[in-house]
Amino acid sequence: MTETKDPNQGSHLFNIGIIAFVFIVAYSYTFDSKLAMLGDNASYFALGKAMATGEGYVNVASVSKSPHNHYPPGYPVIISTVMIFTENITVIKLVNGAISLAGLLLIYFVTQRVTLNHLVALGVTLLAALNSHLLWYSSLIMSEIPFMFFSVLGVYLFTKTDFESLPLKNKYFWGSLLAVIAAYYIRSLGVALLGGFILALLFNKRWKAIALYIAGFAVAVIPWFIRGSRTGGSSYIKQLKMINPYQPALGQADFGDFVDRFFTNFQRYITRELPDAVFPVVEPNYGQPATSGQWLIGLIILGLMVYGIIRLSKYKWLITGYLLGTLAILMLWPDVWIGVRFIVPAIPFFVLIFFNGLYSVLRLFLKSANEKIIVYSLTVLLLLFHFSPVSDIHTEAKRPYSPAWQNYFAAAEWLKKNEQKDVVVSCGKPALFYLHSGVFTTRYKFLPPEELIANLEKSKVDYVVIDQAYGNTLRYLLPAVRQYPDRFQQVYHLSNPDTYLLKFRR
Repeated sequence: MTETKDPNQGSHLFNIGIIAFVFIVAYSYTFDSKLAMLGDNASYFALGKAMATGEGYVNVASVSKSPHNHYPPGYPVIISTVMIFTENITVIKLVNGAISLAGLLLIYFVTQRVTLNHLVALGVTLLAALNSHLLWYSSLIMSEIPFMFFSVLGVYLFTKTDFESLPLKNKYFWGSLLAVIAAYYIRSLGVALLGGFILALLFNKRWKAIALYIAGFAVAVIPWFIRGSRTGGSSYIKQLKMINPYQPALGQADFGDFVDRFFTNFQRYITRELPDAVFPVVEPNYGQPATSGQWLIGLIILGLMVYGIIRLSKYKWLITGYLLGTLAILMLWPDVWIGVRFIVPAIPFFVLIFFNGLYSVLRLFLKSANEKIIVYSLTVLLLLFHFSPVSDIHTEAKRPYSPAWQNYFAAAEWLKKNEQKDVVVSCGKPALFYLHSGVFTTRYKFLPPEELIANLEKSKVDYVVIDQAYGNTLRYLLPAVRQYPDRFQQVYHLSNPDTYLLKFRR
């Protein structure tokens, strides 16, 4: 494939300036300096710190400092690099914001290359820049945004690669291969990006390129597989095999469970996740079954996305392969893992094909209308749906921690002042407690009281935390405390809501 000169090069700099300005203003407006109450972000921070201090890729909050095998090491490597200069949480968040902006600028060029329309590229990128999900994750210490960046980078470099000659001599080929490897080492969903590459090359019968991508990817990820097998296997795979990772007592999923899971996830993504990803206006109500209206809206949006892919000028199978691969993997995810989170990195691509589909439909009915008027009007109309969600994020960013979380952190800080660092605390969100206390932490097992107590003994736990911030504490830990009250001694109590730090008598 040969490169042709872009007749709109003069417009790109202006468009990039608009995109950067809009994102920076929106990012500043929605930036949240607090740690999100997800647990994952605290875990990433701790892993990055462990690597930065030379302890290796270990669970630094655990008394055993065991090798970590849950999150791939890609994002902690980014955090540890920042920590060479500072451990300031706000700085790490701002780095994620910079990575998000870089990804958005890349999606502009990807859209321009696959639609051959710089106006559509501007509209798509502005919508992505003001997408409330992307903005929220851009100020979190989470892996979604770096994964999005490397996914978009991989697609962009793939579109720049000349596959007519041997790709071994092409710098864009090597760049795209490194991007897909980096994406995988940040989130294992990165394998879907490789699927997109392969599907695009299959339809062009580029067998050598396919073999090179597969071989290069395999060589790069085998060390992670070997390490995982030596440290007890991937915890993600173990969770995938469970009926419900939050209720291990339900046992392992069988074939029928996976079939049920597929259809449950499928209807949820059609009626809730995909519409919410493109139009994050109304918070989905997962407690109620999908209504006929939600099905109608979801199917219309899906239809426009499919039409948007069909109407792409180039690289249809590349985009199709990546998105289908992502959704296919998520269809097998435990159906208790709900929400847009798992498709956040793919939101720019979903916005791309949705916008292109809607724009293409309008062009069919408004053939005589000026193209600029159609694109600008469509962009402004769709942007109107984003202002309210962005305002909600701003409100949430300025809101303090809930009283339950304030008490949780206060208990951690009390322990930091009054105990040695080598004590072990069992609690609901160990990583978050570790960041505020500096002591070793572990999560209690989701087991019946007798077995939970036995595990506390095995783990040599010194304290437990009864809080009202994390729901499973009331489901698992509190019943054990009530059944064996003589095994616990209250050492610290906070009210509104009641939060207890209890000494465990081994």
